[in-house]
Parts: sequence; structure tokens; C-alpha cells
Amino acid sequence: MVRVSILAAFGGGLLSFLSPCVLPLMPVYVSFVTGYSVQELKDGAFSATGILVPTLAFILGFSAVFVALGASATLLGELLNRYLHIISRVLGVLVIILGIHMMGLLRLPFLQKHIQFHEVKMHGGVLGALILGMAFALGWSPCTGPILASILAYASTQQHIAKGVVLLAVYSAGLAIPFLLFALLFGYAVKALQRFHRFFRAVEVISGLILIGLGIAMLKGGVFL
Repeated sequence: MVRVSILAAFGGGLLSFLSPCVLPLMPVYVSFVTGYSVQELKDGAFSATGILVPTLAFILGFSAVFVALGASATLLGELLNRYLHIISRVLGVLVIILGIHMMGLLRLPFLQKHIQFHEVKMHGGVLGALILGMAFALGWSPCTGPILASILAYASTQQHIAKGVVLLAVYSAGLAIPFLLFALLFGYAVKALQRFHRFFRAVEVISGLILIGLGIAMLKGGVFL
């Protein structure tokens, strides 16, 4: 039986991809990662290998960071295992607050900022794509922050480090699969993106509701387990 927590982690990755400050920048990301201009990508003037290899490197970069964060969160939770029931409820409250922030009902200034890695100037290439993926994972708190923080909070309540690793690997997959499809189907994806702008507010509300549901589950002692 598929655990609800796994589905929530995958859904969190997907909603992070669809968020208003990730999805609109996808053409720029794909261009930077692959080394092709946006126009070349629209015209189909690229090789499949030239798209696939750097895109996979980018995905590996941000996935490695997210999984490492998940392992660290669970390890910390194991060290504090005696107080896990208290920690779970405190974090549940924080996750609910993050959900309210995501819905726009409460704005937390520290989640409105992001780190920009201006020193990353490598256009194309596996190494440049890998580094950019790591920078993406570390720097885009306005969009990935609330959802990622909530999943990390949930990971910290798990009893085994493997569970935290799996949760964040699944979250990464939810973010990676649509990214890869966007890159491979760039022309179609850009046209679809132009129509999707009207749904950004709905994505924020849905994301917030999911986080609130996760927070309530944590308050009740882990209904999502």
C-alpha cells in the first residue's frame, strides 16, 4: 500500500515546480542549463543528447541537496527521539503556519527572500548544470521553502534515516519529472505555460491546504504514516 506521506512528498515537489516563481522561469533555466538560447529551443535547433545530459545533471544537483537535507533532518530527529512526540506537535504548528503563508493569508518576510548565485556563470556543460542544480536547491526559498520546510519537518519525525531520504527523494522526483518533460518538449511547454498563468493563485491555495493538512496530521501524532 502506498503511504500517504509518499504521495504528499511527490505532490509537494510537483506543486513546487508549478509555483509562481519557478514555472515562469523555466525557459530561462532550461536555456542556462543546456547552453541553447530560448529561440533555438523554440525552433527545435538542438540535439536530444544536448538537452538530456545537462538537464539530468541539473536534476542530480538539486536532488542531492534535497536528499542530504532529508537525511540530516531525520538524523536530528533520531537524536531527539525521547522528545519526538513533543517535537512532532511543535513542528505541526509550524507547518500549519507555513500553509497559511503559502495561501497568502500570512506573509513571513524571511520566506519572501532568496539567495541569488551570481557567480554561477557556466553556460551548458555537465559541471555547470550540476552546480546550478545545487544553487537552485539552496537558493529559491520563496517557492520551494514553505513546502520543502514542511516535508523536512515531517522527515525529522521519522524513526529511521532511510525514511527521510526516501521522502526527499520522492519530493525531488516530483520536481524533476516535470522539469525534464519541460526541457524535452520545450516548444509545446512554452505554449502551455502562457495559458497556465491564470492558475498560479490556485496552486498557492492548494499548496497551502496540503501543508495545513500535513500539519494537522503531525499534531495528531502522524496520521500520514
